[in-house]
Amino acid sequence: MLEVAGLRVDIRLRRGAVHAVQDVSLRVAAGETIGIVGESGCGKSTLGLALAGLLPAPAVARGSIRLGGRELVGLSESELRAVRGAEVGVVFQDPMTSLNPTQRIGAQVGEALRLQRGASKQAARDAAADMLDLVGLPQPREQLDRFPHELSGGMRQRVVIASALICEPRLLIADEPTTALDVTTQAQILDLFGRLRQELGMATLLITHDMGVVAGHTDRVFVMYAGREAETGSTTSVFETPEHRYTGALLGSILRMETAHLAPLATIPGRPPDLTLELAGCPFAPRCPAATDRCRRDFPAVTADGGHQWRCHHPLTEPAPSSQAREASS
Repeated sequence: MLEVAGLRVDIRLRRGAVHAVQDVSLRVAAGETIGIVGESGCGKSTLGLALAGLLPAPAVARGSIRLGGRELVGLSESELRAVRGAEVGVVFQDPMTSLNPTQRIGAQVGEALRLQRGASKQAARDAAADMLDLVGLPQPREQLDRFPHELSGGMRQRVVIASALICEPRLLIADEPTTALDVTTQAQILDLFGRLRQELGMATLLITHDMGVVAGHTDRVFVMYAGREAETGSTTSVFETPEHRYTGALLGSILRMETAHLAPLATIPGRPPDLTLELAGCPFAPRCPAATDRCRRDFPAVTADGGHQWRCHHPLTEPAPSSQAREASS
């Protein structure tokens, strides 16, 4: 369904350029859900915007994005508008800022259907009510004439999802779709994605920093760090046998019921690197307790074991460098 090859995104600023995505490649099959995970600032949202064609054309410096075999890089804005909504649906992070505060809910949900399918105003309104019912919004027809500020956070999130799904896209990009939602509503939204994936057969990219969310709702995991792929594989293989030390650190920071009262919450020291700089070596090296001179000098090549691949000189399943070796290299 989706094939991304060698994608690089550079955001131009007055002080230089942010190398937000660097040489990222991934494939998503129809009906498959991939979790894109990493800390804030690792390039997840920028990757999603690039895939949806929502970045200025010069930002995509290099690479290919193919949806159903059709190349999206290089399309005009009018051609991209025909793809967005119809073939690619996007759920943005904040539903309040994603919705037009001056427009009623029914008009916003049905808008893509009118623009992309030529539906009449009444047909779009009826379809909007059906889609709001599908996403679990209570009394959907009564909500059509309300404004966003009249709905709760969970209800607004369902409206955003309905807007993204109204044309039954082949690809859904969901960027932090459960941020700031209570636990009950979060579970309902994620269960909804799973149900709609089966009913509509669409591919889904779930962008999040929450490894717990990824664990139960994705088929594969794509771990990003500093705009690059750190590790990818089936959800089971990545969670059971993580190889990249950044992946291990993310998993180690998950709060677990059985250990929460016994030890302090694990954290990753430092912060992600400045992406305006051209980085040498492994970008995680300054924060990695196992880093050696080789890590700081050479960018790791891809190591693969079936569908599981990673970029790490000292993977977790191999013995860590001795303290003497790390001290000598530093």
